[in-house]
Amino acid sequence: MDAKLAVELIFLASSLVTIYLILRRRYLYIRLGLRNIKIDTYILGALLGPILIIIFGILNSTQILGGLQGFGSLNPFGVLILFLSMVFMSIFLDITGFFEYCARIALKHASGSGRRLYFTLYLTVSILTIFTSNDIIILTFTPFIYYFSKNAGIDPKPYLIAEFFAANTWSMMLYIGNPTNIMLAAAFDLRFDEYTKWMLLPALAAGLVNMTLLYFIFRKSINKPLRQTETIDPRSAITDTPSTILGLLTLGGCIVGLAIAPYFGIDMWIISLGFGLALFVILLLRDTLVTVMKEKIDKRRVLVKPTLRKMPLSIIPFVLSLFITVEALRLYGITKDVGIFFNSICGASTTATIFVYGVSSTFAANILNNIPMTVAYVPIVGAVSHANLLPAILATTIGSNLGANITPIGALAGIMWMSILRDKDVKLTFKEFVKYGLLVTPVTLIACLGVLAAEFMFL
Repeated sequence: MDAKLAVELIFLASSLVTIYLILRRRYLYIRLGLRNIKIDTYILGALLGPILIIIFGILNSTQILGGLQGFGSLNPFGVLILFLSMVFMSIFLDITGFFEYCARIALKHASGSGRRLYFTLYLTVSILTIFTSNDIIILTFTPFIYYFSKNAGIDPKPYLIAEFFAANTWSMMLYIGNPTNIMLAAAFDLRFDEYTKWMLLPALAAGLVNMTLLYFIFRKSINKPLRQTETIDPRSAITDTPSTILGLLTLGGCIVGLAIAPYFGIDMWIISLGFGLALFVILLLRDTLVTVMKEKIDKRRVLVKPTLRKMPLSIIPFVLSLFITVEALRLYGITKDVGIFFNSICGASTTATIFVYGVSSTFAANILNNIPMTVAYVPIVGAVSHANLLPAILATTIGSNLGANITPIGALAGIMWMSILRDKDVKLTFKEFVKYGLLVTPVTLIACLGVLAAEFMFL
């Protein structure tokens, strides 16, 4: 078999197996002594690519190591460090009760009005997502929205879908909102402030269109009155006020550091690692103090272990496996061929480039999942002419975020979200999700890409 064809088939097989495992069996439990080890099965699908590549001798050891080192300015380990450091800070804030505190404030502000609840909740999720991580916000808010809706006697579906769509829309505004943003920006040396300058208005347009369309679709359910619930006390959600303040200061300092790091020639992953490690050391010292003085300091128990246990470490083998598979696609010229094909469609037009890369990446995310799609698109975008390189990068970023709002397999967060809903007996089928996704996302995508095209036309 032709080696190029073999690489294409391996990539396709790996992607299909990954999606199948995500949809059919999210976890695999392995008995190890007296403990059950839980493994995310999607890792196995990603690992299939490198395994087959090694078995068939498609890449040698030097080329495999080259894949792990990345290509161009894209450093896989730097991407992972930046993402995991930000997630560590966000998870810590979650454990202190900060996100639940914000949710309670939003619910209290609703004052019995379903309409006010919808807009307040949407805006709260949006603001938090911009500065933290879409995955963390989705996983934190989903159970809380479900329980509140149940107590208030309302259909949770409009609010849950609004939360999910908001998180995956506003995550595109800042560099740190989604690992796919980090991958694309890091691959082409895009600064934090430069990224924000271009993505601010498209994200704002997408968010407003998204919010309006969802309200129009669910307006009958949203406008129903809420049943009186017990008094909501936002402050009781905070388990440890000093820890919350520490978490906010660390996260805020990190974001400021990321914005100014390029001006001092410092890689952004070094900044995030520094703040993440500083928080880790402070917590470790405090945990030691709690252990030694257990009787005197009994209530402050925001420990390192609970934060570490929630870390999405499965993303490490997942992303590294993808880089090896994509390295094979790159070395055999497959990504270059796709880039040349896209260029033949776009020509020299910046607007055409934006729409071709934006639309194709959005739908490709629902075939490959958004992280594999993004890794594969980096060398494809690299084939764009210098004049249209930045528009292609930003359009692909938009696609990697909004793609998650078409089907649940567009992003790992969608799979986790659907799993939570099944556990809570919320009846939202795959087909129903796609129906709402297709009603909202294409219009949102066109508006977002249109604003981006207008920026390049007039700014």
